[in-house]
Amino acid sequence: MAYFSGQGRIYIGERDAQGNPKMLLPVGNVPKLSVNLSVETLEHKESQTGQRLTDLTIIKEKKGEFSCTLEEMLKVNMELALYGRSLTQEAGSVTDEALPTPAVAGGMAVLAHQNVSNVLITDSSATPKTLPSAQYRVNGAHGSIVFLDTTTGGPYQEPFKASYTHDEATVTSMFTLPLPERWVRFEGLNTADGNRPVVIDLYRVAINPAKELSIITDELLQFELSGNVLADLTKPQDSALGQFGRIVFV
Repeated sequence: MAYFSGQGRIYIGERDAQGNPKMLLPVGNVPKLSVNLSVETLEHKESQTGQRLTDLTIIKEKKGEFSCTLEEMLKVNMELALYGRSLTQEAGSVTDEALPTPAVAGGMAVLAHQNVSNVLITDSSATPKTLPSAQYRVNGAHGSIVFLDTTTGGPYQEPFKASYTHDEATVTSMFTLPLPERWVRFEGLNTADGNRPVVIDLYRVAINPAKELSIITDELLQFELSGNVLADLTKPQDSALGQFGRIVFV
């Protein structure tokens, strides 16, 4: 009897126009992966014996569902979870970025960039006045400014303006891309069968956005990707490939 207990690596990537996988990327540690297959059937009952017995079942629909739990905030994972594209914010400088008004002690102004340094705040007077650095706090990595005192040394004419330099950062947008269809591949081992190699391919998975991102938690962040396993009509309906996926025991 062959039991199964799997461990291995998950790779996810785009498909080309012919339905073949492009370059697949690893998604890091995956503590849980599952595939659920189901069919919808039409049942026919005979009407001769008085018992209404089911004498025919016809498959109306075949479908599958995919889900996996991810733990690492890699670029490929975040793009799938957020339906977004990751971009690199290049290093540069900003001059006279207008800050929100009115500026109040204890209030935070959010800058357009992160990883900021060399911050200088001036007002909007004809001859701009510089706000002393002791009167505000810069959260450089996060790209924000907390005002501590907006009156001493004034009067100031708002809006205050910030000039600064910034280093590069990676930005992933939310809901800027359509529903992604991806090739999902599991390359693993059956630890219940002497670490026998196994491959699972899902040719076409329509992936949903992450159901939940638990940002503040005492545990390591885990988030789930799920989706529908769709039929890939570019592939023949034969015993070698099928149109949904395959499992290969090496």
